[in-house]
Amino acid sequence: MKKDNKTNEQNMTQQQKDRITQLEKLADRLERMRVGDYVTNLNKTSRLIWLSLMSGIARGVGLTLGATLVIAIIFKIISTMISWNVPYLSEMMQDLQDTLQTRYQPVRAHVKKVE
Repeated sequence: MKKDNKTNEQNMTQQQKDRITQLEKLADRLERMRVGDYVTNLNKTSRLIWLSLMSGIARGVGLTLGATLVIAIIFKIISTMISWNVPYLSEMMQDLQDTLQTRYQPVRAHVKKVE
């Protein structure tokens, strides 16, 4: 039986050996990429729904926090520019800041109490 294996290996052409090497490399890459786990998850509907829900929540929270941070930085920059007292620029920035603050105030701030 060992002689048969040696004979088969000797009969293989270089092209066949190259193809086997390429297939082994491909199999190794697929194992490292965990493609099998991905396919398994696709076949489990409940798991796929759960992962989609969690990723959607994470994206929403990230978007909210990111937008809040960017808006806070913009307000800080505008406040700094107002404090420089540059004649036209300070007035323009103050108007912009007032507009943004009135636009984004909570609704309850506009509601008057009925006494």
